[in-house]
Amino acid sequence: GEKDMKTLTTLLWDAGGVIYSFDQGRVDRVFAANCHKSAEEVSAVLYGGTASDKRYNAGLVGDFNLGVIDAPRFYSRVKKKLELRMNYNQFVDAWNSAFKGVNSKIAAFIEQAARKGIPQGILSSTNPLHWSEMNRTLDLETLLGRKNIICTYHPDAGANKPEPKLFDAALERLGKQKAEVVYVDDLKKYTDAALQYGFGAAIHVDNNQKDFQERCILSLNELGFAP
Repeated sequence: GEKDMKTLTTLLWDAGGVIYSFDQGRVDRVFAANCHKSAEEVSAVLYGGTASDKRYNAGLVGDFNLGVIDAPRFYSRVKKKLELRMNYNQFVDAWNSAFKGVNSKIAAFIEQAARKGIPQGILSSTNPLHWSEMNRTLDLETLLGRKNIICTYHPDAGANKPEPKLFDAALERLGKQKAEVVYVDDLKKYTDAALQYGFGAAIHVDNNQKDFQERCILSLNELGFAP
């Protein structure tokens, strides 16, 4: 009812697939063109079979996403394992080619909400190269404040979704209670876990639907967020 609505104060957004559109398969294809493996084989090495359900958090990328290794170390591991014929800069360009741009309606909503003073944060399963590429396309660090951006590779995170430790880190950074937060993600297993964790609400963004941005915004409006 009305009373419950008022307890929701804060939006916590997943980044890739919600705010930014990406095609990780592009990376596999570029790497495949520069080594003796197929795109499928490249994908298996990079993500260890987690590409099929869009988690992208195992294989060689696992340690990179968790901040265990830095970008040059990630490059050298990938280069060695794939026998990749690319220098570091070519590798970075290819790795960042996954991003196709910003989902403009959701981005506009976030900008309006920020202007209105609605507290917002980002909780992203990502690595430093992808985060800097995303932030270059839409500067969320300036818009929302650096401390409100929580990436899996950050030292106070260091866990994969949907581990409670990661949700804990996000709440700590945001300075909010669970019940105040609406969590938005394109993976249903993560929004389900967020509800189980105790967030006040969760919105699953099904980006296979053509009008997923409008649907997401409508759901937020229904929860009382209408900047």
